[in-house]
Amino acid sequence: MLAGCSGNDNETDAPGDGGSDGGDGGDGGDGGNGGDGGDGMSGVTDARFRLFDHANTAPPERHLNPWNPAQSGAWWPGAAIMDRPAAYSPSADEIIPIMIDDWEMTDDTTLEATFRDDYTWHNGDQFVAQDYVMEQQIELEILKASAEDGENAHVAMESIEAVDDQLVRVDLHTPYAPKFAMQNTIADYHGNLARGVFTKHDDDKWSDWHERLRNASGDDKTAVIEEITTASYPKITNTEQAIGHGPFQISDVGDNIIVCELYEDHPNAENINFREFAMRNFPNTNQPVQPYANDQIDATAGGFPVQNDLKSQLPDTHSLYREARSANSLFTFNCGANNDYDTPVNDRNVRKAICHVFDRQAVDQLLQGVKRRFEWPPCRVPGRILELGEHESTEWVQDFEMYGQNDTERAAEYLRASDYEQDGNGNWLTPDGEQFELGFLNATERVDFQVLQQNLENFGISVTQESVDTATFDERRQNGEYEMIPDGSSANGITAMWAPGLVVDWLSSLAQFSMEQTIPMPIGDPEGSSGTKDINVADHIQSWQTTGDSQYHKELMWWWNQHVPEHENMYEPDAGAFNTQNWSLNAEPQITEGIDDALFIATKVGDGISYTGN
Repeated sequence: MLAGCSGNDNETDAPGDGGSDGGDGGDGGDGGNGGDGGDGMSGVTDARFRLFDHANTAPPERHLNPWNPAQSGAWWPGAAIMDRPAAYSPSADEIIPIMIDDWEMTDDTTLEATFRDDYTWHNGDQFVAQDYVMEQQIELEILKASAEDGENAHVAMESIEAVDDQLVRVDLHTPYAPKFAMQNTIADYHGNLARGVFTKHDDDKWSDWHERLRNASGDDKTAVIEEITTASYPKITNTEQAIGHGPFQISDVGDNIIVCELYEDHPNAENINFREFAMRNFPNTNQPVQPYANDQIDATAGGFPVQNDLKSQLPDTHSLYREARSANSLFTFNCGANNDYDTPVNDRNVRKAICHVFDRQAVDQLLQGVKRRFEWPPCRVPGRILELGEHESTEWVQDFEMYGQNDTERAAEYLRASDYEQDGNGNWLTPDGEQFELGFLNATERVDFQVLQQNLENFGISVTQESVDTATFDERRQNGEYEMIPDGSSANGITAMWAPGLVVDWLSSLAQFSMEQTIPMPIGDPEGSSGTKDINVADHIQSWQTTGDSQYHKELMWWWNQHVPEHENMYEPDAGAFNTQNWSLNAEPQITEGIDDALFIATKVGDGISYTGN
């Protein structure tokens, strides 16, 4: 939902295709053969770390062009063989430098970063700032070509230049607080470009595309963009062209496996004690549980935790990482601001009444060991962060309005405030005197909707369930032709939950809410004893990211709580599995707990992964 042209996240946490080994011969090793590396670096074993490959394309068909999503290898193996300037951990809300030494805001719209001088490409060529700048300039030109007149093409970046071989200067179109400037540009964490620097400034193909793209216009520019976004260059099977600058380089591509070997000239190579990093693809399954349980892989980037009935199959040395990442299950209401679809839930009093009728605790008995009940008021803060209780928002929400407690008395107050009445049989009638009937669309498989339906019917509101095919559902959702629908979305960090592209662009169209909103004041008082305050959601997000003032965040959370365009019901960790039988995951928690491709980052910073077997 945040993707632009290069922001295709089609391999992020994607259901992996897995199953038989096939093709390359053997099962990729067991990572436990140990031994000295021979003529390599002292202390390096011949062990092979095996990671579940989540891509849905066979390895020999993949390429390293981040702008062509078809058969992309930008994540697998791109994230292993490429490095990036810096990483952002949404859960820790922290910037982690990798290829850069330092960064600073020289004024409120200028960001500068200095690249280290000890990175080289796998062919021995020096990595320079011009390599990174080329990638970003190509991205900007592609985005500008599709932007409307007067519209900012990039969420933050106006232009970028290489001042010299190490220094990069980014001009922002809007003032940003330093952290937000970094996470929206140099430490961007969305899409393929966030996996690394794929362009080499003196590569014939990339330099030709770059020059033509920046100098062309009209149909000529469209033609160059078409070339770039459809080219499968470089193919990962061409190991002379498919080079990176990360700690591992491609050594072999089989039918269902990509084997990378340690690049000994990498700055972090001295902290890595194993020779090979392999990504194994299983064409006959889209779940990593069985390959992991059968010791065919050592780790997986997603797919955990598992249901209770599968836990007995896991190895005794099983562990989880990335637990701070999570996904929410929510009720989504049609707030009615962006279309003419008339429904009772256009009224926020009705939405609040429905949420009060809901008995959240009744969901517990229907869970199967993966999802957890969201125990806090709706606030658009990830459940895991609220559970840890370390962020200031965990204090704020204690004063917020709590729903989901089957408080039928409070629900009745909200309905009567909007002129709803009960008849003699206890059934609720709309202001027009009609039976209050609510429609759920494509919600039959969600346990929270099952509980809500029973709660509402017991309360005197009738419910109908409608199921349609995926294409029809997508069309009706996009057009706002529904009353209530289920939503499942990532919840991976404080600021990530309020990314402009997510809230302003996507969620506003999904839940049909406007940017202009009114909130009761003071915060924590639904009755508004001090009056109300008018806010613009988009402007508030922008002001928060510009100033870093958390008061904007607090007011945004209060708006979410009081208008409930969505209601958080359940959440589940979006975790990965790591077998500690022969391996140790040593990276800092801001990496292991909060970054989507944590195992790749772990090899780039310190002794993040180490072999501990015999």
